[in-house]
Amino acid sequence: MKTTRLNIRYLVMNKYIALLIPSILFWNVNKSVAQETNLKKEVQVVKPYEPSISDAYKINLQPKIEDTIKVNPNFNYSIIQRPINTYFQPNPISAARMLPEPLKDLQRGLIKIGIGNRSLPLFEAYYTSPRNKEFSYGAWVNANNNIGKVKLANNSKVDAQSNVTNMGLQGKRMFADKILSGNITYNRNHYLYYGYDTDNATVTPTSDKQTTNNLNANLGFQSTYKDSSRLNYFINTNFGHLSDKYDMQETKIKGYGGVNKYLKNEQFGSEISLTQYLRNNQFFLQNNTIFTLSPWIKFFGKQWRVQAGVNITYDANDVTNNTYFFPKAHFSYDIVSNYIVPYVELNGYLTENSYSELLRTNPWLNPGSNGWNTANKLILTGGIKGKFSAKITYDVQASYSIIDSMAFFQNISIDATNPLLNRFGLVFDNMEQTKIQGELSIAPSRKVNMLFHAEYFSYKTETLEHPWNLPDYTAFFRINYNLFGRIFANANVFMVGNRWVQGINGNAPKKLSSYADINLGLDYSYNGRLFVFLNLNNLTSSNYQQWYLYPVQGFNIQIGASYRL
Repeated sequence: MKTTRLNIRYLVMNKYIALLIPSILFWNVNKSVAQETNLKKEVQVVKPYEPSISDAYKINLQPKIEDTIKVNPNFNYSIIQRPINTYFQPNPISAARMLPEPLKDLQRGLIKIGIGNRSLPLFEAYYTSPRNKEFSYGAWVNANNNIGKVKLANNSKVDAQSNVTNMGLQGKRMFADKILSGNITYNRNHYLYYGYDTDNATVTPTSDKQTTNNLNANLGFQSTYKDSSRLNYFINTNFGHLSDKYDMQETKIKGYGGVNKYLKNEQFGSEISLTQYLRNNQFFLQNNTIFTLSPWIKFFGKQWRVQAGVNITYDANDVTNNTYFFPKAHFSYDIVSNYIVPYVELNGYLTENSYSELLRTNPWLNPGSNGWNTANKLILTGGIKGKFSAKITYDVQASYSIIDSMAFFQNISIDATNPLLNRFGLVFDNMEQTKIQGELSIAPSRKVNMLFHAEYFSYKTETLEHPWNLPDYTAFFRINYNLFGRIFANANVFMVGNRWVQGINGNAPKKLSSYADINLGLDYSYNGRLFVFLNLNNLTSSNYQQWYLYPVQGFNIQIGASYRL
């Protein structure tokens, strides 16, 4: 009630004050007007004054209850377990059986027969055993006879007949965690020494021939443990015997083996080999013994690989003994999921310049040529490999090599009275080699695949004027195309750069021009087993010299059929 009375008084007082203020203002105005007798003013009242009182705001305070007594509820409970008996019996379901995908039928063999304008009947036959988990065996034979004449630099045509026959047997026995394998092969090569020095009009061409027979046998035993904690090993033996028309004989006996084992992220291993070359004394050739021990270790990471080791090689012949320590190291790092993989390698090894190996390189090597093994003392390689996509892969690398006793071929004559210069002897020199190599593989679909490989070389010899018969570049291109599943086409292009050959008869060294050999092949499938083929070789009919004074045959064609058993 007290508060109410104060509010009423407050309102009455405000009302009197509001009425008093205009009276005072009006009195002052009249007084001023009276004082200014000479002043005349007009006052226009638009609206009478209306006094107002502003709203009152109450203080809003909510009451609070402060309770000092707190109660924490505590109670116990328990669950009475009672089993519920059910009477539902599910029907048993039989186990599902996954049927494996049917295996494709193995084609047991192949027979191929053909003929051409520069070849006698071409014959090839292959046979393999049916699919078996315990053993496999097979056999093959092929014969290719080339006939026809070759035009030399003086436009004379000479007979360039050659014939190659290969046959062999192979077998393999598979155990639970081991494999026993072996093979035996026989190779016979027959060819003519048809080249000669066409610049010397006094020489008389001959029909000298060379025939070589090479028998090889291999026997090996290896473990195939899948458990990485087991020690895996392999043991192999090799026997080879070569003889030729001039009673040159060479026998090779080799045994080699190795072990390796994983230990967490490391793999340890070593290889060992012993090779013995026995040669007849008719040409005063040297026997040769080679022993090699190669321990190594590999480390693995998610993106990197490291290998370190050494090749210890002992090379002994009738003249001298040498011991080599060749490095063996590799490092690679996968930067982007196999798209970019840079790598560095350090390597070295001994190249065995046996008579049989040299004949594979140059079949016109003079019988009884004696030589040394080549020591590749240091090969430093760096490169990048990977893929641009799932269908395009690449490999680019550069290497630098230090090589001792490199074997070079040069033309020689075995008859001073008739210097044909159509045989090749050996000269040896130390050299440095720089190589840049690139490879690109493209497979846009199952029907098309392409491969391009190129190498560029730079040489620095120690005593020879040039690296005889070595090209400054080589390149190879291949494309395969499958049209409608019936027509299979392939094209191959071989390119070889310039080569230096030693001058003959006191002449200056000569540079052989580069060349390209283009070949095209077509196969038509009649019913999936019977095929008809057509081969077009040396399409440009290039008369390039494979070796100095030995040009190749020009354009030639082969046609035939093959049947898959």
